[in-house]
Formats: sequence, C-alpha cells, structure tokens
Amino acid sequence: MKTGFSYFGVRRPLHALRDMEAMVSEGCNQVLHTWSEDDLSYYRGSMEEIVRGSRAMGLDVYVNSWGVGRVFGGEASSELSARNPDSCQVLSTGERVAAICPNHPAFLDYMDRWIDAVCTAGPTTVFWDEPHFFFRKGSDAWSCRCGLCRGLFHDRFGTDMPLERTPELRLFRQERLLGLLRRWTDRVRTHGVRNNVCLLPDTFDAGLPDWDSVAALPALDELSSDPYWLDDDYSLYASRLSDLCASRGLEPQMWMKLYRIARGTEHFAPRAAEISHQAGIRNLMAWSWRASEWMSWLRSDDPEASHRAMVQSFQALSRP
Repeated sequence: MKTGFSYFGVRRPLHALRDMEAMVSEGCNQVLHTWSEDDLSYYRGSMEEIVRGSRAMGLDVYVNSWGVGRVFGGEASSELSARNPDSCQVLSTGERVAAICPNHPAFLDYMDRWIDAVCTAGPTTVFWDEPHFFFRKGSDAWSCRCGLCRGLFHDRFGTDMPLERTPELRLFRQERLLGLLRRWTDRVRTHGVRNNVCLLPDTFDAGLPDWDSVAALPALDELSSDPYWLDDDYSLYASRLSDLCASRGLEPQMWMKLYRIARGTEHFAPRAAEISHQAGIRNLMAWSWRASEWMSWLRSDDPEASHRAMVQSFQALSRP
C-alpha cells in the first residue's frame, strides 16, 4: 500500500525535511514535491536537497510540473509567455491569455531543460500534472488558435481551423498533447526515472478525452486522476482508472482533495480513499499536506481535523 501527500510552499530544506520526518512518522511512504518555474530559476539547489533528503528517509519522491507554462495544473505563477510574447495561447474568441502555447518551440526547449534539471535531483517519478490546453471554467471558449496552431491544424487536415469544436479539432488537440507527452516521458525514461500522467476528469475540456491513448504511452509507469469536484463520481472514476491500468499493465493512482475542506465535511476525503481502495487502487495520495494550512487561498476550515482524518484513513487502509 502506498500513501502520501503533496508538499509545496516551503523551500527551506531544514524545515521541509522536518515535515518529511512527520510524514514518515504518520505512516506515509511517498511524497510529491512541486517543482515550478520559480523553483527551477531560484531554488534548484534547495529542491535538490529536499528531494534527496526525502529519499534518504525512505520516501518515494514524485516531482511535478506545477503550473509550468500554465499548461500544467497548479497555483504557481508562470513567466514563460511573458518572456516569449509571441507564444501566448489564443482563445476561440481571439483573446490572448497568459499561458504559453504547448506547441511553441520556446516551451519545448524549456521543458527539455526542466526535465533534465528535475531528474538530476534523483526523484523516483516525474508527475505530469493535468496537461491541458487553456480553459476557463464556466466559459465555452477553447484554445489554442494562435498562428502556430492554426498552421499545424491546416497541415494535418488540409483545411482552416474552425471556430467551433469539431471532431477534427478534438483529434488535433489530443494528438498534439499526446505527442508532447510521448516526447517528455521518453526523455524522463532516459534518466532512469519513472513517469506518471495525471488526467483531469471529463468535465474539463482540457484536450485529452481519450485516456486509453495516454495509457498506451510506452514510457508510462502510472496513470492517475483527481476528480476533486465530482464527489459522487469517485466510484466511477476509480473503477475506470483501475480497469484501464490493469489492461495496460500500469499502476493506478488516485488523488483525494484535501484543501478548502469545509468544516463538517472532513469525512469526504477519507471516504474517497475508501472508494478508491475498494476499486483495487493501492496508490493513494492527498493534495495537500496538513490540508493546506499554510496557504490561505487553499486552507481548509479546520486543517488539523482534515489532516487527522486523512492520516487515520491512510493508516486503516494500509493494515493487512
């Protein structure tokens, strides 16, 4: 049984490793350390100390592409589109947004450097966190219609990119993200590091609706999902993930929401873990450590109660 938490926001190795000691003492055997653009620019050495120190304690370590380019999930800021002004994604409305186009050469170059840097730190697994084209919750607008994407679409289908969603557009976006994941996971594998791709639930038009094609990536080791906003559908997603991974020889991993937990609902994350366990998933993670008590925007109403309930659930599910 594998259990653990995501960890971010603390870049003082002494403090971070004390938290890792606490995590181990509570029975966890893995941790996810976020690795943002800011971390690569200013905290690379600190991150290497944190990753290596965590592994020395016996923890398996994931590092994730937290908010990089705004192509991946996370609350981290991104400067890539600002540093490359011609690289912004463009919505179907014509609006330019502060997210880099995943097809842009500047992004491809950056990700190669990001991979080489994080793998040098010695993690167990690189966690590809919700790869997606930019979307805005509650909006019908989609991306990307920048000049580069329109040209690639024309090359692929021999026609102009439409303004509305079509089967060809969905296929184009899927193929482009899938090709990037193939490139990135292959590069990680050359470093001797494992790969995990975390897919958003279907309710988000992120660009990767066909989970099976992602599961078929040759350098993939784990497939995960985080249906945080679909409380009633954990069983559906857990079964879907477990069955798909079984058919592809992958390890399934499910994430529990442990941030912005309303007082009196601390039982839901443990229940989600139980549902996932019942579906046969033995790799369970919660986002994030101590119910995000240090980050006011994500802090739960009662972080101590939320964290305690999650730890007790992990401990119960880990018993023979």
